[in-house]
Amino acid sequence: MKMKTMLLALFVLPSFVLAQQIDIPSEAIDSEQAKQSFRTVDPFGNEVTVFVDPPVKFKKEEPWYDSESEHFIGFNEVDEFEKFPADENAKRAVVVNVYVVADEEYRARYSDWQSRLNQIVETADNSYYRDFKINWVIKGYYSWTSNGGNASAILSDLARDAGSLPNGLIMGFSADPNFDAGGIAYVYNSNPRKGFSVCKDQGVSSTISALRHEAGHNYGCSHDFDPVVCLMNYTYSYRIDYFDSSHDALIQSRDGWFR
Repeated sequence: MKMKTMLLALFVLPSFVLAQQIDIPSEAIDSEQAKQSFRTVDPFGNEVTVFVDPPVKFKKEEPWYDSESEHFIGFNEVDEFEKFPADENAKRAVVVNVYVVADEEYRARYSDWQSRLNQIVETADNSYYRDFKINWVIKGYYSWTSNGGNASAILSDLARDAGSLPNGLIMGFSADPNFDAGGIAYVYNSNPRKGFSVCKDQGVSSTISALRHEAGHNYGCSHDFDPVVCLMNYTYSYRIDYFDSSHDALIQSRDGWFR
């Protein structure tokens, strides 16, 4: 396989846009863990940035919508793309194949793990379809034995073990007690063809939010900071389902990735 060297991702400076603030408990996110990021090389030789994203610390119910946002849409179906098969936007949607991989602890915890992860992935995809016309299509469910002493090692383990899967987004889900993050992903600056992420089992609702955030990293999004209202900002990542304008433009410009 021809290896590709990628530019390192940098933090995005916040654009100061006035927006309605959403009240979130100050203890909701582990601020120390939120600072963790590092640069490394993935198993395919791509230079990447990795963000170790913290888990949520409060009980979350799905869906939570900000009714004042221009992104507000009242749907809570599992997959809006299937709801509007004849819609002109659906006809123009970009299809990205998704490969769902669950580790042994996750599978042992949920006998219905495939249907559970179908709900998580399809619901997380609603915002990508709504805002970018990107439709995630699950092509298969796979078993995986996670190994590693922490979240970053488990992400590397997934990339090695699932590296033979076809191009697409390869989404790992873990209930491994060593997985010490809410989610983790490789951040790419050019199309890697395959994007890897792992989300911790935090229940359906919070895992949906974490998956939206980690997929944003795969598309090259770094973190935002207050006062920017964006799901890439830890303040809002478990409360809203939309990006700020700079990340909107970035993902839209990369909607052909992972194919």
